Amino acid sequence: MTSLKRWRQIGQGRFHKWETSGDELEGMWQGPHDGRYGPLGTVETRDGLVTFPLHTALIERLKRVREGAEVLIRYTGRQTSKAGRVFKAFEVYVAGDDPLLPPATVVVDPPAEWEAANDHDTHE
Repeated sequence: MTSLKRWRQIGQGRFHKWETSGDELEGMWQGPHDGRYGPLGTVETRDGLVTFPLHTALIERLKRVREGAEVLIRYTGRQTSKAGRVFKAFEVYVAGDDPLLPPATVVVDPPAEWEAANDHDTHE
C-alpha cells in the first residue's frame, strides 16, 4: 500500500530556481556551499531558508558579502556576453554599514568543481 502523505525534510528549507526575470530573494545571506550538481547559496528569508543555484555571475557578486548580511538578490534574465556566451544575470544589493568583506579576504579562485558545473550550466 502506498502512502499518500507528502514528506518534507525538516530544516532544509525550499529550493529556488532562477527562471523568471525579476525573481527576487530578500533576507540574511547564509553563504555558499557545495550541492550535488554545483555550488548553492542560502538566504534566510522571513518564510524560512531558501537555497538556490549559484551561477557564475551570482558567485562574482556574492563573494564579498559577509555571512549574516541582509541581501536582496534579483534575477534580471539571460544576457549575452561580448564573447557570445549566454548567461544568467543578477543584481545584488546589501543593507547596513559594513556588509562587505575587505578585498584581501576574498577567495579569488573558486573550487574546480564550481567551474566545471558552470561550464555545463546544469541549473536550468
